[in-house]
Amino acid sequence: MILVWGPGRPGTAVADEAPRVNTAMQAHTLDQLADLVRRQYYDSTDPVELYHGAIEGYLSRLDPHSTYISPEELQDTQDRMQGSFEGIGIYFEIIAGQLTVLSPIVGSPAYKAGLQAGDRIVKIDGVSVVGIRKTDEVKRRLKGPKGSSVIVLVHRSGVADPLTFEIIRDKIEVPSVPYAFKLNADVGYVKIDRFSSRTSRELRVALEGLVEEGARKLILDLRGNSGGYLEQAVAVADQFLEKDRLLVFTEGRRRGSREDHFADRDPIVPLDMPLTVLVDNYSASASEIVAGAVQDYDRGLIVGRTTFGKGLVQKQYSLKNGGAVLLTVARYFTPSERPIQRPYSSDRRAYLQEAHDGYDPNADPDSVLSQPVYFTQILNRKVYGSGGITPDVELEPVRQGDFEQRLTRRHFFEFASRHGSEFTGTYPDFDAYLLQYSPGPREMTEFKEFLKAWESDLTFSDADFESGIALIKRQMKRYFAKFRWGDREAGKVAVSQDPEVVQTLALFDRARKLLADRTYYSTRRGRTHVPAMRGAEVR
Repeated sequence: MILVWGPGRPGTAVADEAPRVNTAMQAHTLDQLADLVRRQYYDSTDPVELYHGAIEGYLSRLDPHSTYISPEELQDTQDRMQGSFEGIGIYFEIIAGQLTVLSPIVGSPAYKAGLQAGDRIVKIDGVSVVGIRKTDEVKRRLKGPKGSSVIVLVHRSGVADPLTFEIIRDKIEVPSVPYAFKLNADVGYVKIDRFSSRTSRELRVALEGLVEEGARKLILDLRGNSGGYLEQAVAVADQFLEKDRLLVFTEGRRRGSREDHFADRDPIVPLDMPLTVLVDNYSASASEIVAGAVQDYDRGLIVGRTTFGKGLVQKQYSLKNGGAVLLTVARYFTPSERPIQRPYSSDRRAYLQEAHDGYDPNADPDSVLSQPVYFTQILNRKVYGSGGITPDVELEPVRQGDFEQRLTRRHFFEFASRHGSEFTGTYPDFDAYLLQYSPGPREMTEFKEFLKAWESDLTFSDADFESGIALIKRQMKRYFAKFRWGDREAGKVAVSQDPEVVQTLALFDRARKLLADRTYYSTRRGRTHVPAMRGAEVR
């Protein structure tokens, strides 16, 4: 019988009682379905891809964070978590169909060979990449085993003829602590991008350096940090808290599965140093472990916006097809025993969108009334669970108008690549530039003319442009520094102008008062130290 249905599910026919479905029957049914598709489906298919989809469908009936990693994706995942890969070492973006170098990684083969920000790669090993769209294809061509070579042909602004570079690939270390510097005479700033296998070591070096340089206050920036390894979150938290403090505990399905994780060494940061921790709704999992421990022990002021609310722990298991699964094996709880995971349903897309819609369940009186109340360990301040970490001081996000939202980093990148040297040439060093330079009327006029000539769909009025002046000046100064001095200096410009960082600088009196009110004590609370789960990951 051949049937033709429109959209929707077919009607249900009355039939004899269906047989009881068991696990073996379902496994056989999947094989039967694969055979039917192979023999009867109207179009050609890739059975391997269909099985990838079947595995993803199987996991979709679990929580939103149990994830399948295909064999092709596994290496990228491992590179990201290890913080290293083998290749030439560039950050790039495809701008208007052109493979554009945003910056070479300092010390990488690309950096040593002489590639520069703004270079446009037109050929890789003699094959054109003009018009290429997929970044995965670019990575496939540029990555390769250490010691192998790749030849790139580059167009560079101001140079008439193409430039050829033969680059010997090497192991590239990508830091998870990209920025650590003093914002002013006594405030240190540290940014953690992710919790990779080397994060705690990188942070320790950064903190020791800031303390030696005379930092007396500290901003720890966890905004946008979606997580990483559980043991790294623990190793980061114990650099701020007293030895033997319980930092986090995990608990799985089985009785007796609880595992406690304690600080196992004295902190790097002096206990009398005022601390602020910046978070936002993209700070998740491992970031929430660190922020939760700092808040629960009243060690520092949590500043920003309520975090994502991911309190589930994944462990990676290898699969026979060469891929892997990140399977949720436990929940985690802060020292005050509050869970962080917010509610979820089977709709994963909605779950992700809800985390960034601006609604804070912990700040909603109706929501809070229905949630259990927890208390910090020393000052007994009220805190809430099951909805992320609510900051002690909430910062309003910087609102952008329509014109500002339509301005992308590629506009500033292109403008800086053409005009950066024109406006920074009078500054002998970066420190002078950072302290003294501010874009003026001439820069604004040239940028406006540049935008008008950029592309036909970027229409704006004089009023639109005026509304975006503050953003334009911040981004222009940042990208000029990027082309003149490099990524680290550009990052320092961005941080020093960041409206949320500027607001945080005004909060150190509150952070100092928090420390003054804090009563020191140390206890194991009668719990036994259990080693961290090796390979467990909170992402």
